[in-house]
Amino acid sequence: MRDLEFVRADDGTYRRLWDDFKDGFTVGTPTAKWFYFRAGSFTGDDGMITTGPHGLTVVSPGRNSTTGDPAFTLTLAPDSRNGGLAGGLDHVKWLAYANHTASSGHPGFDAVTGQVLSLETWLGGRTYGTRFQPFGGAVDDPDDDLRLASFAANLIDFETYAVFDFFLTNKTIYAFYERLPFGRGPALGDNYAAFSFQIPVAANHPRAVHHLRISYDRAAGTVRWYVDEEEVFGVDRIGCRIDRRYLTLDHGGEDVLLEPRQLACGMGMFTLLDGYCPTGTSLVKLGDGPTGYFDPNVGEPTPSTFVDPSSLPSSRLFGQGARLDVRRVVVSSTVGT
Repeated sequence: MRDLEFVRADDGTYRRLWDDFKDGFTVGTPTAKWFYFRAGSFTGDDGMITTGPHGLTVVSPGRNSTTGDPAFTLTLAPDSRNGGLAGGLDHVKWLAYANHTASSGHPGFDAVTGQVLSLETWLGGRTYGTRFQPFGGAVDDPDDDLRLASFAANLIDFETYAVFDFFLTNKTIYAFYERLPFGRGPALGDNYAAFSFQIPVAANHPRAVHHLRISYDRAAGTVRWYVDEEEVFGVDRIGCRIDRRYLTLDHGGEDVLLEPRQLACGMGMFTLLDGYCPTGTSLVKLGDGPTGYFDPNVGEPTPSTFVDPSSLPSSRLFGQGARLDVRRVVVSSTVGT
């Protein structure tokens, strides 16, 4: 494999071109650059991949029966009908993470105290077929509703399940901040706050390519989101809820302040059909396990209501799809401010 740019300074800081895809897309082996997200029998690999001088392109592998446009084919029934997997895994259509292990043994890159760990991507794409959504007035603008389809740049701490992303629709870039419920148990506690917030931060269109960066300063306890070099959002109490007007999933629980030791970087295509934003109506109850859904407007113990509480297959896949274009991925650890 070609040696990619890797510049390390005497103080341990570095800037590393993780992949520009000029040698193709390697996945799923010990020496590959990437690995697919997996949970039990579920694998987030619902995409057709091409690479070339301009980077990586991933396109949904199905076809919309009306338009012939790309369409997702991967879905997951609720917990009670799929053998016990969390129904919320249906969010993932195609998701790959950098195949790198932190000093802790978890996937990712070390977050060194006194340094700022950053993921940078030059990324674009588009969604397809969202106008065929079956939810009527619960969707205002199918081209700008990330619940129906989206493409993304992702950062996750697999140790604490803290997540920091960019999600994109055909019209808007969203900063996405969440703590997933999948880590609840003896190690992390049974009742930590689990949530997903989506914050509109910049305009987008299907032909655009944006320079996206997410930076974590472990010593300061902050995460900051940048679009085309401009800071657009930040959090300073990792693991804690922020303004409820941006809350799209509320799984209850108590805020717990976190200090991630590492972050794994990825890229993907998604739906978020159990989400509440932007219209204030949750669409599909994807999970029926112990996690629970609460009304994002008022919180626990008020349960969420859904347009489709049964998670019909036709509600999860209705001819929607996406395309993801990634020119390159850079990981860096720089001196903190």
